[in-house]
Amino acid sequence: MSAPDSAPVSSIPLKFAGDLFRQLSDLTGGGFAPAEAIAVVREDAVTPAMAAMLDAIGQDLEREPSLARALERHASAFGLETVAFIGAAERQDALAGGFAMLADDHDRRQQLRTRLPLSLFWPLFLLGFLALITLLLMIFVIPAFKEVFAGFGSDLPALTLAVVALSDVVVAYWWILLALVIALPLGVALLRRRQSGWGMALDRAFLRLPGVRRLLIKVLVGRMAALLAGAAANRIPLAITLAYLQSTLSNQSLKAVVVALGRDLEQGAPLSAAWRKQPLLPRRIARMVDIGERSDKLAVVLARAARVHGAEAANAVAVFRQVLFVTTYVLTGIIVGFVVIAMYLPIFKLGSAI
Repeated sequence: MSAPDSAPVSSIPLKFAGDLFRQLSDLTGGGFAPAEAIAVVREDAVTPAMAAMLDAIGQDLEREPSLARALERHASAFGLETVAFIGAAERQDALAGGFAMLADDHDRRQQLRTRLPLSLFWPLFLLGFLALITLLLMIFVIPAFKEVFAGFGSDLPALTLAVVALSDVVVAYWWILLALVIALPLGVALLRRRQSGWGMALDRAFLRLPGVRRLLIKVLVGRMAALLAGAAANRIPLAITLAYLQSTLSNQSLKAVVVALGRDLEQGAPLSAAWRKQPLLPRRIARMVDIGERSDKLAVVLARAARVHGAEAANAVAVFRQVLFVTTYVLTGIIVGFVVIAMYLPIFKLGSAI
């Protein structure tokens, strides 16, 4: 039976991919052949395009029983590195374990994408509200005070003059400032997507922001340790596992760390030695990995490190949220207090003269 005509799947949403890999893990672990597992999952396809893709994969498996080769034709949906990882798991007769690793990793990424925006929503809302209040003060309130001060007939304090001058600039060029506010994040996102030298510089600068470096490294180490633990347990090459991991990272600085780690492993270096060469990665993990390699308990050691850093990453998100809260309140107090003092200084000066 031919697959129904439908637009090809360009990419699978993170949640749907996690659910798909989880079902395939359960089915292949229960003794289903890959073609049978695909046929079962096809029954609950969420979109016609997904159903068509799964039909095509099933038809390819009827001709050649290699799941990796069948998935290669749909690499745009799964990603080349993900397909290579599945192929490595298939060669080790560890499809169920490989799919479980992918499902767990997709769940971690989905949780982070859900938890982090929710944690940052209120602080970022307050920052936006602060920017709006400051803009209204500069455009409407301070010009009104300026007219009042004009009738005083005396020199204004330097602080008041500075705020009035800033207000004049905002009133005259507010449209340029608004365009910059809109263009700046869009330009940053465009530079990062092009993976240019500017993108690398921006990602390095992003890692230097207070709290951001600790948070991102905790998340990376938690994910990497969990994936490497699963790879060691299922005899999947560590370098291929790291290639999959780097394909899912957006920060180019962190991606370069994972790429260098994988390259050292491909050249025959032990994981502990390759880990020590990366200054961004915690050294204590290298010592734990060294012990695990010498005692033939690498999977156990990495699994423990993944649990610890997963918990620490969750705590880091909470701490980062609190830091943003405090920073927002402090900025609000400083800006509003600065404007209020600047506007009332001439009144105090006039009162003292009387």
